[in-house]
Amino acid sequence: MNVANITKSTGTELMILNTLAKYLSRPREVYFLMISYLFSFAFNRSLSLANIEDGLVKQLLANANSFLNSLTSLGHPLNSLFLLTTACLIILGIIGRSDRLGKDILAIFLSICWLAELMSINLLLIAPIKDPKLLLAELLLFLPIVVVSFTWWYWRINYSYSISKKAKPEAEPITFKIPRTTLNYLYLSIDTFFKYQPSYVSFNTKRAKSIHLFHAIVKLNVLGLTLGRAVSLATSF
Repeated sequence: MNVANITKSTGTELMILNTLAKYLSRPREVYFLMISYLFSFAFNRSLSLANIEDGLVKQLLANANSFLNSLTSLGHPLNSLFLLTTACLIILGIIGRSDRLGKDILAIFLSICWLAELMSINLLLIAPIKDPKLLLAELLLFLPIVVVSFTWWYWRINYSYSISKKAKPEAEPITFKIPRTTLNYLYLSIDTFFKYQPSYVSFNTKRAKSIHLFHAIVKLNVLGLTLGRAVSLATSF
C-alpha cells in the first residue's frame, strides 16, 4: 500500500513539474533574445578605457560606452524600462498571451545595442591599446551577440511571411533544403561565419538577401579585421 502511494505521489509530482516546465518554456523567444542582452552587458562592463591611450579614438569609445551604459546599466531609466518590458513579456508568455509587437521592440532595442558594440569593435581596431587581451575579450563577447541577433532576424523574416494570408511554404523568403526546424536559423547564423552561401539554404527576397549580405559584411569585419588585429597585438607584446 505504501509503495503504491509513493508511486502515485511521484507520478503526480512529475506531472506537476512537466506542466510547470511547459508553461515556463512558452516565452522561449524572449529567453533567447535575453542571451544577447547578457553578453551586451558583459561586453560593456569589460570595455576598460584605462587600457587605451588618450586621444580622439578613446573619446569616441567613451561616447559609445556611455551610450551602452544608458541601455545596459542597472538602475538607468532606459534599462529599467527594458527589464520591466521583458518581465511583462515573460509573464504574458507564461499565461499564454503573446505580444508580437513587444517582442519586436525588444529585438530592435537589442539590435541597437549590438550595432553600438560593432562600432566599438571597429574603434578598437584603430585604438592604441595598452593591453592586447582587451580586443580579444571584447571579440569573444561580441560573437554570441551576432549569432543570436541574426538567428532572430532570419527567423523573423520567415515568420512575418508565414502569418500573411498569401503564405506558401515553397515561397518563403528563406527556404531550407534540410528538414524544417527552428534550429535551422541558429545553424545558419553560425555557419555564415564559415561560408557566405551555405548550400542547404536559399534567400528568395530582397529583404532576406540584404540581411544575409549584411551578416556576411559583419562576419568579414569581425573575423577578418578584428581577429587579425587581436592576434597581431597578442603576439607583439
